Amino acid sequence: MTALLPGRGVGRATPLLPWLFAAAALWALTGSVPFGALLGLAPTPAISMLLGHPVTVGVAVVLLFVAIGVTGGVYSRAVEQFGQTRVAGLFVSLAIAGGLVVIAGVLLIWTLASDPSRPFNLEAIGTSPTIPLELGAVIGACFALWAAISLLRLPGSITHARQRQSDIERLRVEGNSFIGTLTTVSFTNCWLSGLPVFKVEVGYIVAGTPRVVSAHMRTSADRVPLVGSRMLVLTDDRGTTHVEVDLSNGATFEPDVTKYAAPTD
Repeated sequence: MTALLPGRGVGRATPLLPWLFAAAALWALTGSVPFGALLGLAPTPAISMLLGHPVTVGVAVVLLFVAIGVTGGVYSRAVEQFGQTRVAGLFVSLAIAGGLVVIAGVLLIWTLASDPSRPFNLEAIGTSPTIPLELGAVIGACFALWAAISLLRLPGSITHARQRQSDIERLRVEGNSFIGTLTTVSFTNCWLSGLPVFKVEVGYIVAGTPRVVSAHMRTSADRVPLVGSRMLVLTDDRGTTHVEVDLSNGATFEPDVTKYAAPTD
């Protein structure tokens, strides 16, 4: 499901990059404490003690909340740009995993370089009486895998979202517009980012022939259109279709705003 607000152009990744890098840097700074003080990825005992100091931990907690806020900004701006929660989720995953894998990698290399004679043996995870750096390395590798998967999926997801937004933009300018009626609204019992998802059907008439188009709809719980609402159906000769609520004709929404609200527990 991809959206494009009227008057807005096709989304671009460039405006998101400063927010992405800022979020990743904050996650890296926050992650230095657990990786260095708890998971053995500290080059010296003095640095390990510094990272585990109450003041340092307090600063890391504050940075964690800042990182969460900036990451939320990455998500909301990605949704604004690409009208898609999937792309936004990948940006968030890349910010979190990317920042954590960077700090884990830096600390691991620094630790191994400070004591070249120390063997790197994964068996130490099960045999060491203390938490060994090998455990931190394995956890860092898991974040690296997460970051790599997100990075590999992101270009294709951006391309798909931009193509869909281009189709919507083109249909609004060049497509054939038909007035339709919402005939079916079926709740799927799932939510994306707290927004309910529905399967809908819209009936419209082309050259005297009734037609029905099916689509998925994600909307806020207080803006769920009722059956019978007027809809706009945009099509072209390529078979591309886009459906949106006809707000100019006073769409009717579900009066019970709690009916489709996301569960809180």
